[in-house]
Amino acid sequence: MKKKPFAIIAWSLTLCLTFSLGLISGAVAAGHYPNYEVPKECLKQVEKEGKVLNIYDWAEWWPEEIFENFTKEYGVKIVRDHYADTEEMVTKFKLNPGTAYDLVLGGGPSDAVRLNGMGILRELNHAWLPNVTAYLMDEYKTMPFDVGNHFQLVDSIFLETYTFNTKYVDPNDPMMGSWQLLFEGKKYAGKITMIDNMYSGVGAALKYLGYSYTSDTPSELMEAKAVLMKQKPILMAYDSWPRRLLMEEEAWLSHLWVGDGWLLSRDKPEIRAALPKEGTYVAGNTDFIPKGAKHPAAAHLFLNYLFRTEVNATLVEWIGYPPVHKHVMELMSDDMKNWPGFMPSKEYMLKCDPFNERMITGRGQELRLKIWEELKQ
Repeated sequence: MKKKPFAIIAWSLTLCLTFSLGLISGAVAAGHYPNYEVPKECLKQVEKEGKVLNIYDWAEWWPEEIFENFTKEYGVKIVRDHYADTEEMVTKFKLNPGTAYDLVLGGGPSDAVRLNGMGILRELNHAWLPNVTAYLMDEYKTMPFDVGNHFQLVDSIFLETYTFNTKYVDPNDPMMGSWQLLFEGKKYAGKITMIDNMYSGVGAALKYLGYSYTSDTPSELMEAKAVLMKQKPILMAYDSWPRRLLMEEEAWLSHLWVGDGWLLSRDKPEIRAALPKEGTYVAGNTDFIPKGAKHPAAAHLFLNYLFRTEVNATLVEWIGYPPVHKHVMELMSDDMKNWPGFMPSKEYMLKCDPFNERMITGRGQELRLKIWEELKQ
């Protein structure tokens, strides 16, 4: 079911309010907020399942200590497999709906909606997620595309931004802070990467043109196609996680999600980020349990663990994505709060576009697919 315009506006405004809330002065110790354990029924089921958890996620993204500490505490062995981008992840389930992953981390709403539409996702048992019930911000307890959060859970928020190396890209470039730098930055030809995803690529071109990221208007999408075709000769690659390219200074300017640049800057301080003044795409990182999961109780146990205040703070501080946990923003460093896109203003959020199903259905989907296939030839 497509979202009505009111629902889209309402979600955007809720996001605005979330990011513009005043912060409690001083860091509040995570220990001030109690941890709520899953019911004994869930723990017993974890034992029956063999204390194993098979996770499908991005490589080198979340801090390893979260997985290691979970295993130490509960004795659950975690086996991880990685996808290079979410299209690869969706395709894998399309080809084999019964793929036996227990938990998928780091997808987006479009991935969750498409997979649920194929009957691939298991309904969440919220009685087994007491920390989520206690600490997930109220505005994310039901999403417009999943009323009641039956098949997915938002663990953080993302915006699309871009990252650059100040050794090679002038922070005072007149195009800095605009999508224009990615599409017209000929002086950086051969050193630019774009997210390897048709929704991100076409969406960025639409925002550059002043249109909605989620547009399904044929004339606007054809204009976006022309922009992408013109950009193609100056690109190094389409790459959703160009870590090596940026760290080894082969790439200087990369279209990325908020936080990815933050993660890289921890090891390479000359890496900075910019938030496009025209606005961008804003949505939630989503986690879900496939129907082929052989250890669903362990998946619930992990999701509940993830919403412990100290664990969620560790995640957010590492990945640099805005939190959806009620108290985690209080614990973030000033450097984190000042990273472009981590705490965008209410005014900026009004320029942004939330997820809309029109981009993954009907002509919106068909035209994006045709554009992407031609672009990647």
